[in-house]
Amino acid sequence: MEQGTFIGILVGLAQLNCSELTLKRIHYRHGLLGVDKLVLHMINEWAHDIKKTQLPSILGGVGPMHSFVQLVQGIVDLVRMPIEQYKKDGRIMRGLQRGANSFGTSTAMAAVELTNKCVQALQSVAEMTYDMVSPGPSVVSHRAITVNNGTQYRMAKQPADLREGVTNAMNVVRQGLENTASTLVQVAKEEHSHKGVSGAVGGVLRQVPPTMIKPLILATEATSNVLGGMRNQMQPDARKEDAEKWKTQATT
Repeated sequence: MEQGTFIGILVGLAQLNCSELTLKRIHYRHGLLGVDKLVLHMINEWAHDIKKTQLPSILGGVGPMHSFVQLVQGIVDLVRMPIEQYKKDGRIMRGLQRGANSFGTSTAMAAVELTNKCVQALQSVAEMTYDMVSPGPSVVSHRAITVNNGTQYRMAKQPADLREGVTNAMNVVRQGLENTASTLVQVAKEEHSHKGVSGAVGGVLRQVPPTMIKPLILATEATSNVLGGMRNQMQPDARKEDAEKWKTQATT
């Protein structure tokens, strides 16, 4: 198996949300010669079993599908729970209350997750556009430097609640504006020392396109922090799952 294929499998598994994958126990009495043949045989057996018995449940956790599954589950609970409660003890109002609570929670979670994914996609597009028009270092490389200084990626470092999400959003906007202003001043000083006033003006003008895009990056990142805090406040276990999924090894 090629390294690229293995990496592709790992990336695909990382995109699953709330999905459980069970690898069956394999018995092969005839033996296999070499580790490569053994690994290939195990992968083929597992892939066949997953396609046959587990594929529908796995597809429900791919990308935004999990949010749609949550929405459908809330609608089903809105109808199913009153019926089950009525059959159990005749308390249909209790069943309606439980169904409404389940529907409200599932709908809110699905809406927050879908909105957050859309905001993150918009942020990625804005960052790519920024890297295309910016004469300086890219946003991705700047984030990598930040990680090396001790801060984890945004997917691994989710706010614990709405309050922390709002605080993080304010810090993102403040730091972003400060960095933009600092960059403009630094470019103007460097160009002025080499080419005088015309060089300073030209340097500032070259920073106009990325400066216009930077507020969109800051707005989407701040919104993502607020939505992440709202999601983790409604479902605290989701933050732990993200931390385990996207955890990164700290560099010394």
